[in-house]
Amino acid sequence: MSTPSLGQIVLVPADPAVNNGGDVAPAIITRVWNDEVVNVRVLLDSDAVQWRTSVKLVDTLEGVEHKHCWTWPPRV
Repeated sequence: MSTPSLGQIVLVPADPAVNNGGDVAPAIITRVWNDEVVNVRVLLDSDAVQWRTSVKLVDTLEGVEHKHCWTWPPRV
């Protein structure tokens, strides 16, 4: 896995009601606290603006029941 740094793109859970039906959205890291905890600006597929602070790294977003987490995009 990579070490998070400013400007990197990560994935976060999203509310489909404000993300054009999608339950995952990209986010840009705006602050790095450590290798697992960051702040992000969420890029929703709508005009809604979201910031999330102190979100924690998880292996996958599948089955996640809270929004304060992030994961790396899959490698293609």
